Amino acid sequence: MGQAMGPRPTSIGTVLRWTIAALMLGAGAIHFAMMGEHAGVSWTHGLFFATTAWLQLALAAMIGFRPSRRVIAAGIVLNLGILAVWVISRTVGIAIGSDGTPDAWGKVDGLCAAFEGLAVFASFALLNKSFSRRPLSAGVGFAGVGVILVAVAVLTSLIFSPAATNAGAASGVSADGHNHGAVGVSADGHNHTHAVIPGSGGLVDTGNGIIVTGALTGDSPCERSGPPASAGQVGKDAEGHNHRGPFKQTPITREEAAQLEAEQTIARGVALKYPTVADALRAGYAKSTVYVPCIGAHYTNAGLAGAFNPAAPSELLYDGSTPDAKIVGLSYLVFHLNGPPDGFTGPNDRWHQHNLNGGLCIGRDGVVIGAESMSQAKCESIGGRKASLDNIWMLHDWIVPGFECTWGVFAGECPELGGRVGGTAWDPPNPQTGGKVQAEAQASK
Repeated sequence: MGQAMGPRPTSIGTVLRWTIAALMLGAGAIHFAMMGEHAGVSWTHGLFFATTAWLQLALAAMIGFRPSRRVIAAGIVLNLGILAVWVISRTVGIAIGSDGTPDAWGKVDGLCAAFEGLAVFASFALLNKSFSRRPLSAGVGFAGVGVILVAVAVLTSLIFSPAATNAGAASGVSADGHNHGAVGVSADGHNHTHAVIPGSGGLVDTGNGIIVTGALTGDSPCERSGPPASAGQVGKDAEGHNHRGPFKQTPITREEAAQLEAEQTIARGVALKYPTVADALRAGYAKSTVYVPCIGAHYTNAGLAGAFNPAAPSELLYDGSTPDAKIVGLSYLVFHLNGPPDGFTGPNDRWHQHNLNGGLCIGRDGVVIGAESMSQAKCESIGGRKASLDNIWMLHDWIVPGFECTWGVFAGECPELGGRVGGTAWDPPNPQTGGKVQAEAQASK
């Protein structure tokens, strides 16, 4: 009888080949997943992502089944080119299909870049004949390829999960670091844009017969200041989706309109009582945030947070944090168990929270020093603590004359408020911070 044959050995090159193929499948899948959002930014963005995705999938197939030194070299050039575009777009900015403002570094693009970088290293190793031709146990080799395939598949799937993308998607900043709030197409395929009525001067048809102003154009002071500073500030639309921009307004009855008008008259009267920060401080309000574009500087009276009362807002919003800074809106911060409190009459007051990723980072003086996206370790390193705020609900009310927010009186953000973090609404935007709450900005007075 003949001797039993064991499994044929493989080579390091075979493992490298299929590793590169797996990494290219992951990178191509990510580019395909993000293609729709970028196509909404501009056709050039969409074309770049579509072309990149198809090239990476083609490379995966050719590396796996018909490898050659030319194919491997082409893969190195392709991936290095994509990585160069990525780095430039995050550091200098690329003024093709956008205003050239550098994008933020995101989780999705970071994972995709890691796949591409690893593929480049593996490709160079594959070109080294003396190394790639070394024999390897088939069991070890194919087990390793299997582990890599599973790891790429799991990481590619998890990076688009709500846990990974909350901070970005909830704010209009996608997890790839881009601000797609002006586009309104989320990664789940829901379209949050509104049709601008031609020749109307910016009026928007929200799709249910309600006409509003304030289309997302990317050119409002708020949008120019950068992406939302915090995931919670943009709130949710009537369908429960995270949303930046004008909201669909649900029709209300004549009786509801009359009651809402009476409530808002009371609220406006309160705002006019505290025209400056100095007035707020004298009335017992204390600074809880520096000035943040789109939402203002927050001054809070925690004693008023026990219940909703149009005549007693627990927060006042200002266009800066100097004593003479002017009021721009109100915010009703309310402690309430089991969901948001009953607020203003009608269904259009959409409450929001700041409890993602462990909540906001609060300094020892009670001032917010980090957004929800900040990690607990980073928060503690700058002398703060993460506050979950699970039962704390917030509603902005833009009823101050001159700042009747064109995205809606209860919108999470007001497009008329630009400026920069730690400064005022009238400062030029800071493209480097891009509207994000930075620890160093909190030292501003």
